[in-house]
Amino acid sequence: MDMISEVTRAFWKKNIIWDTIYPIDMLNNAFGCPAKYLDDYHQSGVTFTSICFVEDDGNLDYAVRSIASQRKLIQSKPDIFIQAKTMADVLRAKEEGKLAIGFQTHGTGWFGKEMGALEVFQALGLRIVQLVFNASNFVGGGCTDKADGGLTTYGGRVVRELERLGIVVDLAHAGYRTTLDVLSMAKRPVIFSHVGVMEVNSHYRNIRDDQLRALAENGGVMGLSGNSAYIGDDLGAMSAIFRHLDHVVQLVGPDHVGFGFDFVFETDLLNQWALNVPDEWPDSKNPNFKGFRFQRPQNVIELVQLMFDHGYPEDAVRKIVSGNFMRVCEQVWETH
Repeated sequence: MDMISEVTRAFWKKNIIWDTIYPIDMLNNAFGCPAKYLDDYHQSGVTFTSICFVEDDGNLDYAVRSIASQRKLIQSKPDIFIQAKTMADVLRAKEEGKLAIGFQTHGTGWFGKEMGALEVFQALGLRIVQLVFNASNFVGGGCTDKADGGLTTYGGRVVRELERLGIVVDLAHAGYRTTLDVLSMAKRPVIFSHVGVMEVNSHYRNIRDDQLRALAENGGVMGLSGNSAYIGDDLGAMSAIFRHLDHVVQLVGPDHVGFGFDFVFETDLLNQWALNVPDEWPDSKNPNFKGFRFQRPQNVIELVQLMFDHGYPEDAVRKIVSGNFMRVCEQVWETH
């Protein structure tokens, strides 16, 4: 990678940098993302990220204890962290040189069919919900399941409730048919928080061009994953991620792509975890499985430089580093 230009450094410093997901370790599971690495996001100049407090296989009791723990974590460092409930919180974080942290969930199985729980967690700060996490659940099909039955009737009710509550619907990890079902019914923009592009690298976690077109029609945004397996590059290099980014921009323009790198810092733990759940992570069944690799928050400026090097106008780059996700979240969060 060539030197980062002063123009790029000035752009990075001036603008909000939005990375939609940091897959933080939770109470009972560790896959290489301890809370201490949130400091890397702050030190690198990232303004916003979102952390998960419960997954599909959790339950309400766990969700309460976990979100309480994570709220305490944010409160423990008021000099560098702000809990992000509104776009005003994100803007204030930028002004004060802090990291705004939102809450999300990986799946919807954790509340069983107690849909009313969503309103309680919204009040605690829940702002993004992945409908499914790889394996199918009550709501819809997962991207690793052998059969994707699409969005269920109950799943349609969940989508409507999330929209009513001002919570962003996230289709990352959902099955192909399920994503198209949601996109055809959604009244508000939705996101794929962290995925790659199937046309660039064939992987079950990546999305196809027809999904991208439907997402653009919906006004939504996809976040570029930093996972080496999705990207199709052993190191997860920013130059490889740029190929995914540029495909989206050439297909549907610069208004529907952003950052959702999902960086894992201690990958040995993640790789071991994947080996223990082969049905959810089929990569690990491959005898040539090399494990997942990721770059770091401080490497993201290289991707910004690549955009400028390839002639992207500053306005387009600004949308990609934060503006697109901010637009969606403002439209959804602020309607409640």
